[in-house]
Amino acid sequence: MKQLLFVYNPTAGRQRARTMLSEILTVFAQEGYEITVRPTLGPGDATQVVADTAQKFDRVVCCGGDGTLNETVRGLLTLPQEGRPILGYIPAGTTNDFSRNINLPRSTQALARVACGGVPRAIDIGQLSDRQFLYIAAFGLFTDVSYSTPQASKNLLGHLAYVLEGAGRLMNFPSYPVKVTTDRGLEMEGEFLYGMVSNTVSIGGLVNLPRELVRLDDGQFEGLLIRSPRTAKDWQSILTALTTQKLPEDGSVVGFTCTQAHFTSPKPLAWTVDGEFGGEYTELDISNRSRALIIACGN
Repeated sequence: MKQLLFVYNPTAGRQRARTMLSEILTVFAQEGYEITVRPTLGPGDATQVVADTAQKFDRVVCCGGDGTLNETVRGLLTLPQEGRPILGYIPAGTTNDFSRNINLPRSTQALARVACGGVPRAIDIGQLSDRQFLYIAAFGLFTDVSYSTPQASKNLLGHLAYVLEGAGRLMNFPSYPVKVTTDRGLEMEGEFLYGMVSNTVSIGGLVNLPRELVRLDDGQFEGLLIRSPRTAKDWQSILTALTTQKLPEDGSVVGFTCTQAHFTSPKPLAWTVDGEFGGEYTELDISNRSRALIIACGN
């Protein structure tokens, strides 16, 4: 029989994975898989389990939030490319940003069918220092919300917990002096409110990029820099740009594409990677690992 490793996070998204478990496993069995089930036991556990065992399986499916997905991807990337099984993803977290990229259905049974038999699609992976990311690396306003918001609040309030945590900072937002250079000729230095390098159409459920501009397998990232506003007019320009998905002429929001980017800052700058803390750096290189992984997508 075909072998499937199912890794799920029992605490993600108000413990949603636990309520989905029976339906998911039934679909896997119907599709002809012999299933090994492994709940995660704590941070980093999914990475270790997948790195140690995934080569023995025809498919690896993870169920949880974006953090669980990131850990699973990091485990798969420890394997030689020819030995990496196809990855299936069943979102069960609070925000589930990445799921918006791969056309996943809504019902549990349909999600399970796509995870174990959907359309295989190559995707790029980001490399940040010694860490990998699936869809975003970012600094600045709101970027630490997902890992600083208490799990109890996430379970109780869901996505609203992120919004409330972030909104409380709007009256006193920090500024980050950063210099950015890319392989596409961008060189910019200034005070920024927010910066990101991404391969996704949705960030935190709050920032959305035009779907026609984002391809998961083109070997390049989409980047965004938001300058620190000095006046109410600047702030309005930023909000309008994020709402309309159009870059303003005043340069308050700058968009770019790149395969490699280099960031420097005078003080250690905290980064988030797929919604989790990614470390602090005064100098950082980010690069694109093109078509590094195969993931099961909806039609």
